[in-house]
Amino acid sequence: MSRTWLGIVLFACAGVCQAQTEPAVQYPEVSNDPDVRTKKADPRAVVVPLYVGAPVRDVLSALNDKGFAIQWDPEQVLPTMTLLEKPKATRIDSLLTEILKPWGLRADHNLMDGGWRVRALKKKKEVIVEEPMPPGK
Repeated sequence: MSRTWLGIVLFACAGVCQAQTEPAVQYPEVSNDPDVRTKKADPRAVVVPLYVGAPVRDVLSALNDKGFAIQWDPEQVLPTMTLLEKPKATRIDSLLTEILKPWGLRADHNLMDGGWRVRALKKKKEVIVEEPMPPGK
């Protein structure tokens, strides 16, 4: 057993010595030039337009670029939809509710793909209760 351990130790030392004698691989230098770096690569560089009059599509696209997976149908979120007031929420679910509720939309968790899915609000059914007719009439 001692010969086996000696062989393992010698093999490990030979590997370390071999790794130190090979020339290092030269990787290309990473540039911080803003013309080279894309904003989508860095979610912190994405600016979310949360001001009155900002198109809802632009807000949802910016949130997607920020890293939140939000899916919506272009037929539901029209280009004419804009933010009616500046959202006050800081959580993504509350923020989406504030942005979409005035337009009759909501954002549900998309359990299959993860993230959020924009859908139409469920309308409450109206129940009309009529006064019962008196039995004598």
